[in-house]
Amino acid sequence: MRFLRFLVRELLLHGIVFAVVGTFVLSFLYLVSTGSAPADYMEAGKSFLLFISGHANSATVGFTSGQIIKAGAIQTFVLSMISLAFVILIALVCASYAVSSKYMAVHFAKKAGEKIEKIWSFLASILAAVPLFIGFWVAYATFRNGVPFIIIALVTVILGGLSWDATNFLKTDMLSQVGQTHAIVFSTLGRNMGKFFPLPGTYSGYLFQSSLPRFIPYLAGKVPAIIGSVTIAEIAYSFPGLGSNLIDALIATNTDLLVDSVFVLLCINAVVSFLVKTILFLIYPRVYEKAI
Repeated sequence: MRFLRFLVRELLLHGIVFAVVGTFVLSFLYLVSTGSAPADYMEAGKSFLLFISGHANSATVGFTSGQIIKAGAIQTFVLSMISLAFVILIALVCASYAVSSKYMAVHFAKKAGEKIEKIWSFLASILAAVPLFIGFWVAYATFRNGVPFIIIALVTVILGGLSWDATNFLKTDMLSQVGQTHAIVFSTLGRNMGKFFPLPGTYSGYLFQSSLPRFIPYLAGKVPAIIGSVTIAEIAYSFPGLGSNLIDALIATNTDLLVDSVFVLLCINAVVSFLVKTILFLIYPRVYEKAI
């Protein structure tokens, strides 16, 4: 019964209904802002219904419904997942180093690690303040038209501030446990520190396990920001993804392409959020219910 409630809430309500209603609302606002005639509203609604039913192609400049979905599945979704993976990886490494350095400073008066961690944090905050377009320009100047997805994802999450924010959230949560009884007792067991990664059985791994029920909902809330940053990257590099589709639609005043692309973009947002929340539900079902 609990799993059924989860599916209804996340797959139906936060997934299908969110994508459909969100598309109608955003499309309506677009049509209002462009001063469209009443007939345009009807035409956009009809085109959208045909699109989601799969009975017609989008009447756009060279784009079919299949191409729009393919652009989202191959470009936007993949780039979003790579970016999400980098956000998680950077947060894990930096938070592990922070708590290990804190432990060594408190219990053994070894403050070198804390000093290095502060330098890393300062540099990360500087990078997060650098405009995205500068990072994209540097990457393009280095690789030209062959910029790898991995580089684009790294630039997006580091200069976009996503990894910096995730690191601060996880680091703060894990550091708050360093002086607590359960962490002190665990530290007496003689386990490895896990200085650079919170592996199971290590000190940082133990603290991360305690922070995980709060870190997963945080990631779910960051999915829209990650996808939004990825869309900007697609526009900057003219990738055949949803970002480029949206720009093409705006330039050509192509309502059909705009509506269809927005819908697929919202679907990707719903799918990534669903995957993250599924992990939370499977590992911590009670925490999931409290988080919502």
